[in-house]
Amino acid sequence: MEKHNKHNKYKSLFLTYFDGCYGFEPEPNLPSTYQLGVCKIEYTEETNVLTVHLRRPGLLIGRAGSLIDKVKKHLECEIDVIEVTL
Repeated sequence: MEKHNKHNKYKSLFLTYFDGCYGFEPEPNLPSTYQLGVCKIEYTEETNVLTVHLRRPGLLIGRAGSLIDKVKKHLECEIDVIEVTL
């Protein structure tokens, strides 16, 4: 049960970081998960890695990796990015 809760925690923190929620506004000029093209988010507890499957990985990585570094610091986990092509 706790494993499922951790997965949901990291997933919701990721979504809140980009989309905001009631009482919390995302950073200005931050792409939404829709703009990123997020298809799937998985968390692996053993390695503390959040794997994000998305269509536009460059938006998540940001200029010189600055955005993904901010997200990693906010979530306190590593992030793997997998590009999805149609």
